[in-house]
Amino acid sequence: MIQRIQSLFLLFTVILLAILVATPFATFVIEPQMVKYSLSVFGLSKVDNAVVEKVQSLWFLLGFILLVILISLVTIFLYRRRILQIRLCILSVIMLVGLQGVMYYIVYAYGQNLNSKPQYSIVFIFPLISAILNFLALRAIARDEALIRSINRLR
Repeated sequence: MIQRIQSLFLLFTVILLAILVATPFATFVIEPQMVKYSLSVFGLSKVDNAVVEKVQSLWFLLGFILLVILISLVTIFLYRRRILQIRLCILSVIMLVGLQGVMYYIVYAYGQNLNSKPQYSIVFIFPLISAILNFLALRAIARDEALIRSINRLR
């Protein structure tokens, strides 16, 4: 199961999304007061000399990411049901592209409200990379399914 390339792609997706949950994906610095805000999947936090104060929470974003992680983990272990794996990969790709759009909108909205330009972290593009990895897993699963069907035709 884990030696298949699609399982590795899906595992990397889970790892990237877990890193996204653990780290902030954007920061805002308001210049005159030098106030720093950090935006993660848990919400917007004000950072003052290692003291973090939660300003607003984004629990829906955390729930959405955890749902995508769960779907990817379940997809890894459904290796005997390739058609269902393909459908779950398509769903996951759509959800990850939507997640990237929602994250961009959230950063844009908070940037407008705080009158500050966002400084993006590298983890901001992890949903897009995960969507690409899911698409590659989808292609590998479809290739396996085509191989199995061709073997069944020869019998």
